[in-house]
Amino acid sequence: MSKADMQIEKKQVFEPEQALSVTELKAAERFDDQVVFEDAERGELDEAALQALVPELDGIVSRSPSGARRRSWSWLAKASLLGIGSILLVELGLTLREAWAQSPWLFGLYGSVTTIVSLWAITLGVKEWRQLRRLRAVEEAQAVSERLSQSMQRGEADKFIDRLITNLPEDIDTNRYYRLVHEEHNDAERLILFESSVLPQVDAKAKKLVHRYASESALLLAASPIAVLDMAIILWRNQKMIAELARCYGIELGYWSRIKLIRSVITNIIYAGTSEIVTDIGTQLFSLEMSGKISARLAQGLGGGLLTARLGYQTMRLCRPVVFTPDSRPKLSKIHTALLGELKDFSISVLGKTTVRNKDFTSK
Repeated sequence: MSKADMQIEKKQVFEPEQALSVTELKAAERFDDQVVFEDAERGELDEAALQALVPELDGIVSRSPSGARRRSWSWLAKASLLGIGSILLVELGLTLREAWAQSPWLFGLYGSVTTIVSLWAITLGVKEWRQLRRLRAVEEAQAVSERLSQSMQRGEADKFIDRLITNLPEDIDTNRYYRLVHEEHNDAERLILFESSVLPQVDAKAKKLVHRYASESALLLAASPIAVLDMAIILWRNQKMIAELARCYGIELGYWSRIKLIRSVITNIIYAGTSEIVTDIGTQLFSLEMSGKISARLAQGLGGGLLTARLGYQTMRLCRPVVFTPDSRPKLSKIHTALLGELKDFSISVLGKTTVRNKDFTSK
């Protein structure tokens, strides 16, 4: 074998190892930026053991949100709506004609009211349509980001990322991304830089918001004796949390867009993937086992907090313009320890106050 052939073989072996090391460094930077609960206790829940159960449960959960069929309106429903609209228009025309025959002033009054109501309805409809379109654009952005993550070309990612930056809130710092990006970066590398330098800021705000609402829900259920009223309040607060999370990613929800997002969140929870179900169920069982050692009321509060956290994390998943990676996806195991600690502190404070009152009562 000649010296030139030996050099070629060495080069063929050396270049993949170098590319692998660079990829690992980039992945480490992305994972470190996603960490929010750095002080949470580790080792209480073995997620590797839970993930080992995934191959055994692949046949249990076969449906997913993307695979679920979207219900379309039947021709009978469309014909019914068209008929009702036609009847309303005919009745409005007949009413205006009768008003004109009776008095021009009455016709002017009816016409003015009809015009004002029509303008209001058109304005509201256009606003709702834009908000629905903005929410649907997130699904398209996620599909484009998945495609660009495998692209070695250049040019398409610039327009896509600029559009995403325009939709983000104004308080998000994007200067770091523009400092890191260079002309030699391809589309996949530009998307990685954007996801590691810009989106962690939004994710951190969203995770703090989810943690706050989950903690408040857990403490409210644990402290109040009226569970039905508390659940109603928590449902209302969860809707508020979903709207605030969407606003974190630059999405302003209207009435119909809010309903669509809530339905999508519930659908994603019901048709979650096997891996996510195994991890989340294991976390909930572990948390209930731990809280059962304290009291039933604390277990009820912990369950409500975990439900709020799961709704929040699914909302983040649907509103984020770039799909979460398996490592960066928020998990319940990151928050259940914090909720347990807060509930324990709450129970200790309540028991301390009760002990002081009992001492005062017995001393008297």
